[in-house]
Amino acid sequence: MADDRIARTLLRETVLTELTHAILDGRLPPGHRLRDDDLIAWLGTSRAPIREALAQLADIGLVEMAPNRFTKVAHVSPRTYAESAAVWAALVTRAMHWGILRFPGEQLPLLEALNDELRAAPASEWPPGPSPIDRFVACVVMHCDNTVLIESIQVHAPLLTLGVNSFKDHLDTTPVRGYFDIVIRRCREHDADGFEAEMRAFLDGTMSHFIDRVTGDELRPYRKASGAGS
Repeated sequence: MADDRIARTLLRETVLTELTHAILDGRLPPGHRLRDDDLIAWLGTSRAPIREALAQLADIGLVEMAPNRFTKVAHVSPRTYAESAAVWAALVTRAMHWGILRFPGEQLPLLEALNDELRAAPASEWPPGPSPIDRFVACVVMHCDNTVLIESIQVHAPLLTLGVNSFKDHLDTTPVRGYFDIVIRRCREHDADGFEAEMRAFLDGTMSHFIDRVTGDELRPYRKASGAGS
């Protein structure tokens, strides 16, 4: 019995991983209908692990489900993206603080290579999937030595990636590149306090401007009601 439960769990996780990757790399684009029979034929598995995986994807916002009507890949609204980005940024700031303190010097060339990749093409030309920004941040966050915090970031990361894929035409990477130069320097010096000051400036400036461009008028009533941005 225990072996059967483990096998079912592994199968569900495999299906979940494959569906997540297909959504984030664009093979399953926003609005695409997710029909059980099509997924069974594609993934070569039974209906149960597919339905379980779809329910998990709905919980994190990658899939929309309406009983007896449809299951489809979600369209990320500007408001959902902005709220997800705010939560993600708060978690990442704390994780990167600890990651910078522990960052191994031999991995600095990897950060520099990712920063070069960011410079190589505008965001509008990035292929679907995790962006250079995602991978750069992950390289630092992985050293924070707090499993719960890393898992919390990973919960929000797929929805944020889908949002960046949807709104990347609005993203000017020039200030992001400058910010990454600062992160690399802070990692080299293990200066976590200096990083936090720079992060606050980045969130108040570049990221706030990006969110404003993405959301336009949609969030103005929300901001007024909540007092955000005042």
